[in-house]
Amino acid sequence: GIAEADIVFISVNTPTKTAGIGAGRAANVKNCELCARTIAKVSTTDKIVVEKSTVPVRTSDAVRSVLEHGAKPGVKFQVLSNPEFLAEGTAVDDLENPSRVLLGSLQSPEGLA
Repeated sequence: GIAEADIVFISVNTPTKTAGIGAGRAANVKNCELCARTIAKVSTTDKIVVEKSTVPVRTSDAVRSVLEHGAKPGVKFQVLSNPEFLAEGTAVDDLENPSRVLLGSLQSPEGLA
């Protein structure tokens, strides 16, 4: 499970918000945040967490914040963003044959090691 893993992927459904600012237009990233809370709760060793969902820019910042606030003492997380570029009607083909692969992260001493 998560506790034993070195790398954890967050790949969840991101429905459209139904209330509040952006309702009907913006993505609801609650599922990403819930995953981050669970990862922080069960992790006893450092982890690489890869946000791999169709989410708005800077979602990895929210994931990083949740992980840092919920982390056990001494446990560190490196958060990477690996966005999907899926289009409705061609999602399976887009997933199997991506036109591009993008991977980003903050530069950190742990990431450079």
